[in-house]
Amino acid sequence: MKRFDVLTKSATACAALMVVAACGGGGSSGSGPAASSGTTKTEPSLQLSGTAATGAALANAQVAVKCASGNGTATTNSNGAYTLTMTGGALPCIINVKGTQDGVEVSLHSVAEAGSTDSSSNTTSAAANVTPLTEMIVAKLSAGLPSDLFNAFSAANSGQVTTDQLAAATNAVLVAIKEAIGVDLGSIDPFKAPLVAATSANPDAGNGYDKLLDELGTRISAESLPQVVNQIADSAANGGTVGTVIADAGKGPLAGCAVALSGRYRTVDFFGRTTVRDIDFKAMTYKSPDGTVDMTITADAAKPCTFAAEGLQGTDQVRYEFAVGTSGLGGYQSTNSTTQRSSVGYLVPAQTHSKASLAGTWDLLQSGYVPEDGFVHWPGKLSIGAGDKVDICDIDLRNSPQTCTPDAESNLTVADRTDGGMDLLEAGGGVAQMYGYRAPSGGMVVLGTANPTGANTPQTEQSHFLLTKLQPLVAGAVGSKTSYYDVQFNRVGQNNVTQPPSPGTTTLTSVDGNNLVRTRDDGRVDHTQMNSPLPGYRHRDPGLMPDGVTSFAELYQFVVPGTGLTVSINAEPTGPTRSHIYVMSFNR
Repeated sequence: MKRFDVLTKSATACAALMVVAACGGGGSSGSGPAASSGTTKTEPSLQLSGTAATGAALANAQVAVKCASGNGTATTNSNGAYTLTMTGGALPCIINVKGTQDGVEVSLHSVAEAGSTDSSSNTTSAAANVTPLTEMIVAKLSAGLPSDLFNAFSAANSGQVTTDQLAAATNAVLVAIKEAIGVDLGSIDPFKAPLVAATSANPDAGNGYDKLLDELGTRISAESLPQVVNQIADSAANGGTVGTVIADAGKGPLAGCAVALSGRYRTVDFFGRTTVRDIDFKAMTYKSPDGTVDMTITADAAKPCTFAAEGLQGTDQVRYEFAVGTSGLGGYQSTNSTTQRSSVGYLVPAQTHSKASLAGTWDLLQSGYVPEDGFVHWPGKLSIGAGDKVDICDIDLRNSPQTCTPDAESNLTVADRTDGGMDLLEAGGGVAQMYGYRAPSGGMVVLGTANPTGANTPQTEQSHFLLTKLQPLVAGAVGSKTSYYDVQFNRVGQNNVTQPPSPGTTTLTSVDGNNLVRTRDDGRVDHTQMNSPLPGYRHRDPGLMPDGVTSFAELYQFVVPGTGLTVSINAEPTGPTRSHIYVMSFNR
């Protein structure tokens, strides 16, 4: 494919069961194999019970259970307790509880792997509390998102939930919490120990276990938990240590922004440069892992989820202005006052993803500078197949039908890197690097660069790209609002113009099929077509600002599922009189 060809050419044991008391609240239902006709033997039953709490009880929350055999639902009572019985049910089981606490939507998971059986009634009883602690343990156990384990759980994959595996995962998390943030749960079994939760009617009702959950919540809040669990899952899947994740979480997030955790982050610049930095929101420092770059972080409480870092990068004085979106993915503007250059880029929590995890076909959007072609955008598709072979095709969004034209000359393969990413190779040489990020929702984006060192010569391809799996867009309700931060790059003539994170809000004022009308908080009215020119894209018409004089450009918008990220690019080709536009929008 030309974009990579150009680069090649230019560069040539668990505790005994303790059934929770006072767990009879909420309605329940269950399903399982029907009893065979003609038998007088009592059909086996499975009874699950426990308490759902974050320190405070999750009252009136919805409980869903999937087991090796059977499933069921229930509702927690005012104390957060639940009980349900499934005829024909069999362990192990995974539990999901969804509720709201202090205005925050909470979704927590737990497992029940063993119980005790009453031979007279042929009923097996098992306990499973559902707490932020069990959520973290399930992520460690499954080496993935607990929601993914729940969604896919069946008899076929229930073997990964055993007493020994659960004991190992529990021990790892409890040790990490004790050593990293000083919360000592002692010999408590998080799943089976009696849990009495505080309630709004009786805030002092909690037992010792509940008070430890309160203490844990002061270090890892309900709002921060999804991102912490996300990083535990990534660490467990790739041989990392849960202690590092918990230690980073213990430093605390950015004040007023629970999704911006301390930890290792990767930056990917519009022109391709990529680095890894350590961010510590307790010490308020932004530094490279080797300590050679050490900048001071400042934040403005009036601008939630934004912060700046300023200092020396080598001999250059550099300032970064960051914004972090709802998924933990963020963007930035960088300004180098020594060289008088500015750029924009992505800030991504560092994760490890292998070539095997990327097998299949991805939607592609590449942008940047290419020798001879100037500033361009390339939509298309990238497929990773057998033998690590990579196929790429380009799509002309302006001409219908939008078929994907293969690059017949490319001979690309993919290989794993030692830094958690992947290399794109051609004839054995590296032509690009790729790094994946899975959001707490499970949404996936891959950020790539054809210029990882950030070389700046006319002969160097200076570009970056995104991979995701686009999904058909569905309109929201009329009157719904979307708030975001924009980070913008414009190439105007021979000048690069960048804008730092800027907040905005749009209100959906009209829906007619795929045609939307949005009104921005500055009064601008946008007319947008969903799933145009392809599913997962939006097309925004050109128009005039409220002053009736200033115009705004026609755009294509690339909506990355599950990440709160939308990328807007100019629909008309870049030229002497047409700007090259690249806007990153992060839901806030």
